[in-house]
Amino acid sequence: MDRIGIHVMVNGRPDVAALERLVGEIAPSLGFNWVIAEINGHFRYSSHPEAAEADPIEAEDAGRLAKTARDSGVSLVPMYNCLGHQSWREKPGALLRAHPEFNEAPDLDATAEGFYCASWCPSHPDVNPLVFDLFDELIDAFEASAFHVGMDEVFIIGHCPRCRDTSNADLFAKAVNDYHGHLVGGRGVEMMVWGDRLLDARSMGYGLWESSENDTHPAVDRVPTDIVMCDWHYENMDDFPSVSFFQEKGFRVWPAGWNKEKSIRKLVEVARRDATPKMLGYMATTWADLNGIVAGLAGESTDPKSERLPGIIAGVQLGAKLAQG
Repeated sequence: MDRIGIHVMVNGRPDVAALERLVGEIAPSLGFNWVIAEINGHFRYSSHPEAAEADPIEAEDAGRLAKTARDSGVSLVPMYNCLGHQSWREKPGALLRAHPEFNEAPDLDATAEGFYCASWCPSHPDVNPLVFDLFDELIDAFEASAFHVGMDEVFIIGHCPRCRDTSNADLFAKAVNDYHGHLVGGRGVEMMVWGDRLLDARSMGYGLWESSENDTHPAVDRVPTDIVMCDWHYENMDDFPSVSFFQEKGFRVWPAGWNKEKSIRKLVEVARRDATPKMLGYMATTWADLNGIVAGLAGESTDPKSERLPGIIAGVQLGAKLAQG
């Protein structure tokens, strides 16, 4: 497995020191050669200052991180989660706070039971020019050769007057193709995406989180196959059919696990069993405080109130070990 990666959340300047330690020391010591840093609004964007959260990463921080990663042989990839995940329930991120006109479904009650997170409208004429500026700043600051656009768990799509007469698959494909045109066509970087919205829940056997129940999945045949599909799965399964499915469709595949030992072991097993030249390796995901993750991976004490952290750290360590074995 050539790519052994770890995805982490970066919540502004308080996480810079931990990220620097991760790319310069911890990741190489565990065998990781890729780090996906999910930045989102936690960067000081000079083109659109309103799109930044409080206490953001500065451009000079990003440059130092890029050098540290390069010196340690780690590929550092910035990520901006696109389309979905623009709020946490009723609390919008910086982009929708500053530009509520981009909200795909402003009439929905974000406090209602079952509401997960807001999406931006893929058809709004002003959204792409703005987010492409953000992409460019992250690519330049992190001196990046690859960029992750997220796009997981998009539950709100096809809602607004601009979108409702277009199929969800066409809307999702439009967004993917728009980002690909800018990133790959315009900037010459590799594009990565979470693959869950391109999997049919009815035929794959996955649940609503790890696959699509709102008919975005036909977009898999409408997007470029040079995109890297980050095929995340966290539940215990007898098999992971998407690993071979994406390769058969022509995509390079990067399976990703989380914190369940049985699931991680099976996912790596399937990745090896179904590998073609399009199989890249394994990615560990974390979804927890970066400072706690780095401390735990270094064997230092962590917050005892964080009940999930020991399992996540164990999952990261196991995934790295199995991917190298």
